[in-house]
Amino acid sequence: MDSENASSKVYKMIEGKILTREWLPGTKITSENNMATELNVSRVSVREAIEKLVGLGVLVKKRGEGTYINELAPSNYLNNLLPMIMLDTDGLIDIIEFRMMVEEGMARQFAEKATDEELAVLKQCFHKMKDQPNNPKAFYEADFEFHMTIAQGSKNPLIMKVMKLMTELLIHHQKVVHDMLGPEGGVRDHQRLIEAFEEKDGDMAALLMRKHLARTLQEIREKL
Repeated sequence: MDSENASSKVYKMIEGKILTREWLPGTKITSENNMATELNVSRVSVREAIEKLVGLGVLVKKRGEGTYINELAPSNYLNNLLPMIMLDTDGLIDIIEFRMMVEEGMARQFAEKATDEELAVLKQCFHKMKDQPNNPKAFYEADFEFHMTIAQGSKNPLIMKVMKLMTELLIHHQKVVHDMLGPEGGVRDHQRLIEAFEEKDGDMAALLMRKHLARTLQEIREKL
């Protein structure tokens, strides 16, 4: 195994332990020696992977103590260089609450300002979601595209810039929500949103978007 592949193997192992919540923020990770033995790679490869994750802010080295999973504030997730593997439950709730405040207005503006072409794109996204209930990646990517189309159709340049800035975060957010809740509620809610958009009913669209995100928030809290 070459050094690049060995370093990638270490990186993915650390990523996996974070994703499975085996290593939570504040956890001291396995020593370089133990990791090298466990994965049958050199210490150099282990060190390369660790240094990369330190540079990304996922890990932090404490002199004389070892290497730890970093503690992160929700605002850190806006750094597109930071892997979304660090998104924890509190961060997930913060994102949904943020989306409730922003996307309610987005939905109202879309209903009132969107073109027929933008509505057609929205319907395409919905059909991708509806037709791919057993394909999680296709589903959450179509879900993300659905909401980004609403941002674009709102015709507000600040909203569009903010949503684009948060692209990586929102894609991962959609993945986590899908993994936790499945596709059923999302399909039903998005169908109702499209009906409001077709009627150009801004108030109803805003209400339905808020109900969609409030339901998502409630179901996630029930999973805790």
